[in-house]
Order: sequence, then C-alpha cells, then structure tokens
Amino acid sequence: MPDRRLHLRHSVCSPAIVSFDENGKGVVVDLSEAGMGVVSAKNLEVGLMPRLQFELPGSGAVHAMGCVVWSDPAGRAGVALANPIPTLQESLRDWLAANALAEAEEVPPYPGSPIDSLSDWVTGPLPLDAQVLQHAVQENRVGVYVLGHGNGKFHVVRVGRAQDLRAGLVAYIGQYNQFLYTYCTSDHDAFRRECRFYHHYRPRSNHSHPARAPGATWDCPICHGFK
Repeated sequence: MPDRRLHLRHSVCSPAIVSFDENGKGVVVDLSEAGMGVVSAKNLEVGLMPRLQFELPGSGAVHAMGCVVWSDPAGRAGVALANPIPTLQESLRDWLAANALAEAEEVPPYPGSPIDSLSDWVTGPLPLDAQVLQHAVQENRVGVYVLGHGNGKFHVVRVGRAQDLRAGLVAYIGQYNQFLYTYCTSDHDAFRRECRFYHHYRPRSNHSHPARAPGATWDCPICHGFK
C-alpha cells in the first residue's frame, strides 16, 4: 500500500501511553502533526473516533480527538488527529522539532546486529517495560520476540518465542531496553519464525539453535537441522 502521509512520522522511543476513552489504552509508536501510529492489546475498529490523551516524553499532556483510519489483527493502527487546535499543533511542532534533532545526533552503536530486512515481520521496537507490555501486547498469544538495545538504531541481542508472549517478555524487563514482536498461529509457526530470526541475526545472547517443543519432529526451515 502506498504511503499517503503528508507529514513525516517520528519514532517515539520513550514510553508514551495513549488513552482511547472506554476503548482502553495503547502505546504511541510514531507521531506527526497529522496523526500517530499506535499498537494496542485491544484491536481498534476503523472509523472509531476516540478522545485521545497522551503525554509526550519530555513534554506535557496532549488532549485531542482522533479517528482510526486503519488497523490490523496484530493491534496496530493509524490514528488521524481530527481538527487539531492551533495550540496542540504548536506543541506537536515543538516536540517534533526537538525529536528530529535528537534523531540526527550521532550515537555510539551497541554491540549486536542491527534490525533491517525482517522489520516488516514485527511490531516495534517498543520500550521494554511493564506498562508498555500491558497496553501493547495481547494476553495468551503465542509469539516470537526480538530483544535488544536502541539509541538511534535497534540492535538485536536475543531472539526467542513464548506460549504467552506478554508473560515471556516480562522476565526480560531490566535486561534489555527495547523489543520487537510478532504473533504466531501455532507453536510450530513460532518455532519456524524464531529459526529465521536466529539464522539472520546470530544474536550474541543465543548460544544454541532454537529448540523444538518436547516430542515435536519439526525441522529448521533454514539449516534443516534435527532431520
């Protein structure tokens, strides 16, 4: 689908929780003067027009009306700011200008592999903390995760999978500062995706090939191991 945005989106690297009234909460992934990308543990319906409330990192609280213009089953959505008032636009411009300068600064690289060609498979990177997990990741979903550090660019350090993705990620809070994730249709699907991430990035915290589930006869789709 072609990108029809009229305004450049900027990533929001610090936790920015957005409230959708009675429709719950989510996490702001990126932001522009005209709208935002969000991810939520509750799917948002296209056409929904919630009252938005969120706080920009290093700035004040923002209140606005929004309209969900697209969404997908993974909880990702695009929200347009409906008729933003001039003072809100001014606050957003100030924050976006400051954020653009910060993004342009040269940052020291973290050890590890930079995320690149597989980024379309996953949601994130998002800050790895309890509040983000609660509002962004759905409960009791099988999935694959990518853990690492980000300061201008996300660097992969560990990959893994979990029967309950949210619960599995909680154990790594404090060890890594950002994560990416994708939901899977089955344990076998999760194993295959974890294998692809493992072979692509060779993350330094994974000391061995992803293991099969007990009793399973699956083969790795890349190296065809376990045959």
